[in-house]
Amino acid sequence: MSFELWRPELPAPGVTAFLAPCLAIWILGFGGLAGWLKLRRGLRTGDTRKLFHFSIFFLATFVHASYGPAGVNLLGCLAVIYIGYCLWRGDGNPFYEALARESDHPRRSLHILIPFLATAAGGICSLSLFGEYALFGFAICGIADAIAEPIGIRLGQHRYRSLNLPGCKASHRSFEGSLAVFAAAFLAAVLIQSTTLNPLAPLSLTDSLLPAAAIATGATLVEGLSPHGTDNFTIQVASSGLAFTCANLPNAA
Repeated sequence: MSFELWRPELPAPGVTAFLAPCLAIWILGFGGLAGWLKLRRGLRTGDTRKLFHFSIFFLATFVHASYGPAGVNLLGCLAVIYIGYCLWRGDGNPFYEALARESDHPRRSLHILIPFLATAAGGICSLSLFGEYALFGFAICGIADAIAEPIGIRLGQHRYRSLNLPGCKASHRSFEGSLAVFAAAFLAAVLIQSTTLNPLAPLSLTDSLLPAAAIATGATLVEGLSPHGTDNFTIQVASSGLAFTCANLPNAA
């Protein structure tokens, strides 16, 4: 494994001048849409959180593929400003309400901050430890974690208690939600490995199946075992690490 410490570099000034407004519009657009859907259309906070979650990780995947770690760093800076604004405005603000669960009262802000810090830490660790393979972490965390809760709530019949951070309310996950995590992670891993998104040469569909199954299994296990609010960290690191390991196994022989 090659370790390269994460560097807080940004794209070239000209690229930043173009990219930053585009990223800001994306963040504000999806944040505003999520808030509108909750406050005006009555969508559950769990769904609006996951909509925003997916939009950010999808954007991170695209930015990493197009602009590398420096582009992801720029996205992270804008996300810090956005989350800081949400927490500052608090109750009643559409951007805040899109992310703040009523069930997390009186620690609604804490349950926005912890997943955000977990996301940032997961991205930094994945980029530092696994380089280009952080792309797997962004994509899999984005889609797999985004669909787990909605499917678990609507279809989950077989629940199990998940770990919690000290002082947090008990929470549960479902085997149906975990199955959705596996399916989404598997499809995302196959897609990345069999296209030009693969850090190495694209694999054939057949050759991508076994590594994708290993990556999806790891992502599913850590999602199910992670304390509430920390899976944004564990899924990113596990998915990136397993993708890196699978890609380098032939070279280790």
